[in-house]
Amino acid sequence: MSDLHPRQLWEAALGDLQVQVARPSYDTFLQNTIGVALENDCLVIDANSSFAAEYLEKRLRSVVQTAVERVAHSPLDVRFQVAQSANVATAPEVIESQPAQNIVSDPPIRHRAAGDMHALPLDPRYLFSHFTVGRSNELAMAAATAAAERPGEKYNPVFLYSPSGLGKTHLLHAIGHRIRQRGLTALYVSSDQFITEFVRSIREGRASEFREKYRSPDVLLMDDIQFLSGKEQTQEGLFHIFNELHHSGRQVVIASDRPPSALSPLDERLRSRFEWGLIADIQPPDLETRLAILRAKADALDTNIPLDVLEFLGQRNCRSIRELEGHLNRVAAYADLTGKPVTMALGEQALGGLQGAPEAAPWTLESVMEQVALHYRTTPAAMKGPKRERSISRARHTAMYLMREDMGLSLIEIGRSFGGRDHSTVFQACSKVGTQVESDTTLQRDVEAIREKIDRR
Repeated sequence: MSDLHPRQLWEAALGDLQVQVARPSYDTFLQNTIGVALENDCLVIDANSSFAAEYLEKRLRSVVQTAVERVAHSPLDVRFQVAQSANVATAPEVIESQPAQNIVSDPPIRHRAAGDMHALPLDPRYLFSHFTVGRSNELAMAAATAAAERPGEKYNPVFLYSPSGLGKTHLLHAIGHRIRQRGLTALYVSSDQFITEFVRSIREGRASEFREKYRSPDVLLMDDIQFLSGKEQTQEGLFHIFNELHHSGRQVVIASDRPPSALSPLDERLRSRFEWGLIADIQPPDLETRLAILRAKADALDTNIPLDVLEFLGQRNCRSIRELEGHLNRVAAYADLTGKPVTMALGEQALGGLQGAPEAAPWTLESVMEQVALHYRTTPAAMKGPKRERSISRARHTAMYLMREDMGLSLIEIGRSFGGRDHSTVFQACSKVGTQVESDTTLQRDVEAIREKIDRR
């Protein structure tokens, strides 16, 4: 039997587990645990919540026990219990220098010479301490933290991109809160608001006031930058503001639904400046991170949701965190309205028609070809053939675009699947659709509808 104190024994085992367990699982369930007792060849481990203790017992017990025995050099059992002082959510938190409530109650941001052009308010829920970190978003989190802690010094600009609903706006607001907490100024604005204010400033002869507002904050936070595509005069205005901010060492943080290289048609000078600093994407969360998010949201709702129900929700095919939270809210509301406890049966009943396969089947050349053909009322054979009728050409080009953008296939692979077409033909088709989808709302709806059909097939 090892002579180590239980706390020392457990800390040594954690060092072993840190390289064995996936990062989100380790951060969520193991990082804040403590070895508290060694009784009858059993190491007792304190977890910070009943959810964490239950998860460790059901999902990680075997790997934990092996690590403990390896460190102790003798057979040992392990037991997980809830720490008596546990009163925090299980979602991993980023260290805050002040309690979250101090951040929420900060005074509103003020800007010099802003006139009646006001900043959008920061959401008090969107703090760093409320952001669940996993492998899918840790680079974006690190970039956001660096921008908040050392504005204008380390990475400037910071460019965050991801599909909708994965946390970009949360991080922008979190940066704003941290900056305000430090007594600096932050301006959060959507691209729609920026466009509206820019046009109004020109019309009303207040261009100097507009420039002063946007070049004065310590940090400029700009959301949904992709909507500036095609707005040439507004892009010119942002180009000069960006140069002034960057030259004076002020931080710029930008969020978009795609990387700078895919922001077409956006001014090349502006796009190149977005690439000066750090570009970080956010991917859909893995299962461990989805579970941590669900647990944190369930705690906020003050609803007791068993682990098996959380796993059921976490395994569902959700495109975004918002959709994941929506399913949780639906289950919690159903339980509240019916007065029943949350069980697997109630969860399945609450989601009803929303229930689908846990994971979508992977895309294939055939599935894309088939769903595009159905949408445009043609056939895969016609799309592969030589006909250039408008309806067939549009279907063919859209399929090529999806294969390139969503499947990441090479131009040669795509051309081969369309009857041996040359890669330059495929490139032109993809470029054409990529440009049109920026401004053609009908094409945007077509592409999204086809994507949904492929996912749900």
